[in-house]
Amino acid sequence: MLGWRVTYDALAVRSHFPSLSSGFAHFDGPGGTQTPRQVAAAIALTLTRPLSNRGSGSLPEQNADNAVTVFRTAMADLLGADPHGVVYGRSATQITYDFSRHLGRSWNVGDEIVVSRLDHDANIRPWIQAAEHAGATVKWVDFDPATGELSAEAVTAQLTEHTRLVAVTAASNLIGTRPPIAAIAAAVHSVGALLWVDGVHYTPHASVDVAALGADFFVCSPYKFLGPHCGVLAADPALLERIHPDKLATSTEMVPERFEFGTLPYELMAGVTAAVDFLAALAPIGGSRRERLVQASIALEHHEAGLLAESRPGWPLCPA
Repeated sequence: MLGWRVTYDALAVRSHFPSLSSGFAHFDGPGGTQTPRQVAAAIALTLTRPLSNRGSGSLPEQNADNAVTVFRTAMADLLGADPHGVVYGRSATQITYDFSRHLGRSWNVGDEIVVSRLDHDANIRPWIQAAEHAGATVKWVDFDPATGELSAEAVTAQLTEHTRLVAVTAASNLIGTRPPIAAIAAAVHSVGALLWVDGVHYTPHASVDVAALGADFFVCSPYKFLGPHCGVLAADPALLERIHPDKLATSTEMVPERFEFGTLPYELMAGVTAAVDFLAALAPIGGSRRERLVQASIALEHHEAGLLAESRPGWPLCPA
């Protein structure tokens, strides 16, 4: 891995991103990453080849079905998840709102929902509103203002036998601190509650293993890691089987399709797959796509650490 750090060719990687030719410095992390040609090409190819609704009878149907299948497999490889538990959504916020309503149906007066002050409002407001509709109580976890850290102990202090769900970020979108999700998950599960993890700002900067983290639900945004603008949820298919959303009478009861309404944007799904493949191709070793993604993520973390160390001395010189 250190060998790759030394030989990592940033200029070669940059050559795949047409938007970087402007010379503009993109430091707007919340605004998302730039997009490589491969992603744009995958989107265009999907839209220009024969396409229809999903099915197996005709070539257009097969193309649509294949776009969905390979999308789920690609995201499962990236997140260390089960492809049958990968749900597509318009955005991470939309997915969170949808599931706050789905899960909130089972909450009652006296139940407790825990949110954190470290989180983006997209992982706070949906849960507060769902709790209000159910008559449940919202409890807050504070982070340490001196360090920006959200500890497992702070979360544990808010847990009781009445806790139904804890929503927490895996990485702050503002200051980048990373709560100890695995330790938080153990505490949450010890009281029989569910853990919803906002991984939007974690996924681009770390190797993700949803099972190892202990997240019951893990949501992320592909446009933060080179893909198109959409959202993805990873969860245990068995857990998803217990959740029943409102849907059209003709819609399937299958998981994860029951959570995806209407015709899916096959072109965006193809773009997500291309983004995952681009990341996997950064690893100079063989092995499965999952193995290459893990290696690439570790190496990119090292590269980012070097960029941080190099740029930090100049921060005080930047205009406010």
